[in-house]
Amino acid sequence: MSRPQQEILFDIDRFEPGPADDWRGLDRLLIELWQTNVSAACLPVLFRVFERFPDDPSAGVCWGIVHGLESADLDYAGALRESLARQPSELGQIMLRRLEKNKNEV
Repeated sequence: MSRPQQEILFDIDRFEPGPADDWRGLDRLLIELWQTNVSAACLPVLFRVFERFPDDPSAGVCWGIVHGLESADLDYAGALRESLARQPSELGQIMLRRLEKNKNEV
């Protein structure tokens, strides 16, 4: 039985890498989250991960947020810009450039 989305988001919001920079816990949480009906309510928590770890030391785990949001049917541009205004982040800036590139191609 899957957990409620709010519980998963709570755990993502509190995530800290384990010993030896182990990010597998976040990877498992993201997999669990993508199995739910991801909504705009998830955006602040997911972007806070970028804000807490702006240089992405996750060895690729945080790319799961990028790919998950890009494949979800959500308008996340505004929340992304707000996040970047609070704390610029490597992956947030990449997402914004990709959004702008896609917008220019249409």
